[in-house]
Amino acid sequence: MRRTLLLVVVAAACRGDGVPVTIDSPTPPEPVTFETRLPQAPGPYAPSLLTMSAGGADGPQAGDLLADVDTCGSCHAEITAQWQSSIHSFASFANPIYRANIEVFRANLGNEASQHCGGCHDMPLEIDGAMKQRVAADDLRAHTGVSCRVCHGATAPTKDGNASFVLNGTPMPTPNVDDPASVAAHKAAVDVKPLGDELCATCHRGFLSPDLGVPVHLSGIDEPTAWRGSAWNGNGAGRVDKVDKQGCISCHMPEVEAGPDEYAGADRKLRAHTFAGGHTWMAAMRNDAAQLARIQKMLVGAASIDVAGAIVPADAPASGPSTIGGRWHLPADGAPVRPGQALAFDVVIRNLLTGHRFPGGVIDMQDTWVEVEVADARGKRLASSGLAHAKRADDTDAHVLRSYPVDDQGNLLQQHQLFGFRAVVSNQSVATRDAVAVRYAMDVPATAALPLQVTARLRHRTRSLENQRVTCEAAKVGDGAAFLRQALALRDMVVDPCKPQPITEIASIAVWLGDGAAARQAPSARPAWERSYEHGMALTQVVTERLEEARGVLEHALTQLPAGDAGKRPRAMILVQLASVAGKQGRADDALALVAQARALLPTPSPPALDAYAADALARVWRWKEAEPFARAVTERAPANTAAWVMLARVRGSLGDDRGALAAAVKGLELAPRDSDLLRTQATALAQLLPGSDLAAKALAAYDRFRAPDDAAQLRMACAAASKVCARERELVHTHRLVPSR
Repeated sequence: MRRTLLLVVVAAACRGDGVPVTIDSPTPPEPVTFETRLPQAPGPYAPSLLTMSAGGADGPQAGDLLADVDTCGSCHAEITAQWQSSIHSFASFANPIYRANIEVFRANLGNEASQHCGGCHDMPLEIDGAMKQRVAADDLRAHTGVSCRVCHGATAPTKDGNASFVLNGTPMPTPNVDDPASVAAHKAAVDVKPLGDELCATCHRGFLSPDLGVPVHLSGIDEPTAWRGSAWNGNGAGRVDKVDKQGCISCHMPEVEAGPDEYAGADRKLRAHTFAGGHTWMAAMRNDAAQLARIQKMLVGAASIDVAGAIVPADAPASGPSTIGGRWHLPADGAPVRPGQALAFDVVIRNLLTGHRFPGGVIDMQDTWVEVEVADARGKRLASSGLAHAKRADDTDAHVLRSYPVDDQGNLLQQHQLFGFRAVVSNQSVATRDAVAVRYAMDVPATAALPLQVTARLRHRTRSLENQRVTCEAAKVGDGAAFLRQALALRDMVVDPCKPQPITEIASIAVWLGDGAAARQAPSARPAWERSYEHGMALTQVVTERLEEARGVLEHALTQLPAGDAGKRPRAMILVQLASVAGKQGRADDALALVAQARALLPTPSPPALDAYAADALARVWRWKEAEPFARAVTERAPANTAAWVMLARVRGSLGDDRGALAAAVKGLELAPRDSDLLRTQATALAQLLPGSDLAAKALAAYDRFRAPDDAAQLRMACAAASKVCARERELVHTHRLVPSR
């Protein structure tokens, strides 16, 4: 959207006798144009952002045609079979998990509001207006999900999310395989390669807003922002450590060899349509062993777990620096533990291979958790945490990698009750290539036999037991049971949401502590510097008063580096994290010096992540003029990074550069149209540039509509006062007290 400001100059003068004389005005300057970006408003399928083109001579296609996959399967039998095993083919009401949730949603907000979900999950129903009605179990459209004709009929994706694309209303031309022109026309009609990963982003970014009938705006699933700002994007803005570029399609649709009966190109290559990710439950309830194996192969090793450091009493002969409550022993292996004394240790989880947060998807329903147990030399378990989580829905002890939403009274919501979400207490999932730490504490029994073995495991199941309970109960009666019967009739498939979910062990580690540990400890496959680097990186997320913990661990990591060229990049990685600590502590000059040291160790051009840390350090102490070149450099070299545009807009706004701030905000809003920081900068800048204008008013209204809830902090405090889980989980790097064994 553009708004033009016309500058009109009128000039007049008077003769000495008071008679006015008109003087020709100078040529008016060129109009000043300000580009703005307001969020896309819902259209005919509101509150979803889906639209559909007009269609051909017979009008737009109907939902039953969109649900047709058999025609596609006549030429693409292998791809169709792959799709049949995917979560995309079970996105609609035939998926018991989805059906249980959306029926509760519809009961609370009304059927029409459920078009919010239908734009991505239920396209055949959505375009026919059937989401506004009761959905019958024998309706084929409700058993299709995201069909061939949905993805391959999508056009004009935007970055808004909530199904922000245009569905081609003209039915796809069915090819005659004996007619090359017909085949070429079909290929052209279904080609989505030019859309790339942006097509995935339209549905894998979701949010709640007043358009839905709730009083707040909350971002939900947002894989695109995480990926664009990560190392996997290939722009160097995420981390200094180097990984190969990876996207949604290359990760979840890897290239595979086509079978002998599959219609494919000359190279016999095709993209896998199994869409393997993390949904082990759906594969298991359908007895799809092959799909379950694919998913678990992706999950194992996607994140790491480590017992990265132990805190022992200050008088213990530990080699690490002092910290709160004692001294560090880094890594934890062989820490000088003594019976009858206090022990604490940090378990570090790092997201290694996932291009978005881990776990991803609908994070409040996810169930990836940490199990820890401590045993003595005789094998006697002394204490543990999280061991009951696998079987108990009411477990409150385990650390779970999920988000914690609350309702308008601050009550923690354990079910996916979107209609009740008002704020998020915290999000304990792990950002891409990032690390988090969880502290565990215990008193070592006086009778414990040394050495002690500490075992930590990271385990995954698709949904929490509470969500499975609700799903199972809904599937036993009424429409829930009818849908399962229809799955058997229509797809010859038994679906059982009540059977136990598979549990996948993502990673595990065991370390020995105390006298005799060295004789039992297996050599670590990972270098000591890397373990302390990840530990220190995790500790940079603590509150400011505890940042010296991160500094001490990272400085220790520097002492563990290999000599020569092999240590250059690792040293730079650690120095950058030390710069992050310095910036957060207000030591901007120290941060700049550390960034300069890291830059000297890396190949030219160095990653823009270095400029990002420098800009952040300077902005924290309001040195805006010095921060601007660094912030601008990040946007120039990593233009897909939303955080970079947020920083540049903030810096320019603080310098009083309203035009520059507006330009940066608009660029950022192209990537994240509802980012509240960017919407605020846009509104503030327009209020200065076009005071009282209609456009400035619209920009302010957009910010008011999509900004963070006013009472979010109050709701978090209310939850913390009422729930020990909220009180513990609202802070990163919190402490879990290990439960003594009886």
